[in-house]
Amino acid sequence: MDTAIADATEAVLLSHGYSAVNIDRIAKLAGTTRAAIYRRAKTPGELVIALLISRFGIDPAPDSGNLREDLRLVQELQRDFFVDPMVQAALAGALGDMRDDAALGEAFYERFMEPRRRSVAAMLTRAADRGEIPPPSHPEVISDLLTGPLVLRAVLPAIGSIDDAIVNATIEAALTACGFGVPRAGSC
Repeated sequence: MDTAIADATEAVLLSHGYSAVNIDRIAKLAGTTRAAIYRRAKTPGELVIALLISRFGIDPAPDSGNLREDLRLVQELQRDFFVDPMVQAALAGALGDMRDDAALGEAFYERFMEPRRRSVAAMLTRAADRGEIPPPSHPEVISDLLTGPLVLRAVLPAIGSIDDAIVNATIEAALTACGFGVPRAGSC
């Protein structure tokens, strides 16, 4: 049932956009009842959160044994995320709803963003354990350095695409902020 609901949510996003996602439409497309939807999500925004989790997961940070490579892999996943047609169809509307609905914003953060930020923090801790960087004191800043520029370009494409230049710049910014390669300097 969860898969049918996620598939229905994605289909509506792709065909009609975020504003067309509603409980009745998703229930009908998924071949279920409103009650079954409400047991999983109270709002259309929560349906989109569940879809993001099912399609993109909450633990993106790899462990290649090298921080630069880990960051490159994370940014490749993020690029794929932000250029995905479903994400593009949902992003602006979802961000607007999260701004206006504090509960939805909290749900998005707690269920999707915060676990992904913990994943990046764990990646940084592994790098510190290997001696690549000092122990991270503010790993959330690194998450913001990695994600923020990509969000900006995803919602405002006139700035430019999410290309190799911006991906590489975010990786270098994160490495610099972490003190990568500089003995006893900086701390992320």
